[in-house]
Amino acid sequence: MSVTTVRLQDDTMAWAKEYADFKGMSVTGLIAELIEEARQDDEDYADAMKVINSENREYVSPEEIKAKLGL
Repeated sequence: MSVTTVRLQDDTMAWAKEYADFKGMSVTGLIAELIEEARQDDEDYADAMKVINSENREYVSPEEIKAKLGL
């Protein structure tokens, strides 16, 4: 496991401490969680782009979706 240092403005650190306390975690845990969420978002975006750019993609119109759902 790696250790890193992050420099934050005083007001940002105060907010981070308050938010971490609200969530019942440490500031370190909060930062790690936010980085992991960003990583997951990036991976989800990459997966979506693979589907969008795939030659085998299939589009379903809003009308087809409504018909399948009986709307």
